[in-house]
Amino acid sequence: MRILSVEFETEDLPRAERFYGSLFGLPTRRDDHALTIRVGSSTLTLKEGPRDQGKQHLAFTIPRLMFDSAKEWTAQRVPLLLDVDGRDEFETSPHWNAHSLYFADPDGNILEFIIRRDILDDQGGPFQPEHVRCISEVGIAVDDVPEIAASAKQVLGLDAYGGGAPTFQPVGDPQGLLILVKRGRSWFPTATPSGPRHLVLHIEGGSTGTLEPAPGTIIHSHELSASSSDRGLATA
Repeated sequence: MRILSVEFETEDLPRAERFYGSLFGLPTRRDDHALTIRVGSSTLTLKEGPRDQGKQHLAFTIPRLMFDSAKEWTAQRVPLLLDVDGRDEFETSPHWNAHSLYFADPDGNILEFIIRRDILDDQGGPFQPEHVRCISEVGIAVDDVPEIAASAKQVLGLDAYGGGAPTFQPVGDPQGLLILVKRGRSWFPTATPSGPRHLVLHIEGGSTGTLEPAPGTIIHSHELSASSSDRGLATA
């Protein structure tokens, strides 16, 4: 599965432009109503809207040899988020085979740089903004996680990824994941609750279809060919 575009709200477009464009060096374009950010092969669009108690989660994939360089680069710009034990980087379960760090944008959304060892991307050297490959995770707050996971399989052709729980279930694959969580569940590694009012996604998934997993949240999917979905994945 590939995440093509993500759209949600920001409290302050100029502030968001300074963060994503000036501070993080990603290509941006702004008009009176929206900020468009190029994130590798994905696009993030922020539209100015009212403050919401719930926040969004996005993960950005980076080359698997660049974690240390990316961590140093990020820590020079924003505070890294810590868990309750004071850790600022995190190894996933063996199934995920990934390693990540977290930080927040000015709206309090929880962002993540993640290396996925199963993706064949061995570019080295100092990390730069152009090494961000794509948006590879989008958090989606719903009222009934198992029900929406079943709908994602039926409508979008997305399988559950790894073990889940009644309040947490990723669907998709290492190239792209929708992180289904119970509305209000905190985004790791923080106490920040989930649940934006407005979220629109365009993906390439297992089938063509549209799913509205929660009020104000819409997922549009176009079928992804098997050859494209396997591109770049390591094989045992």
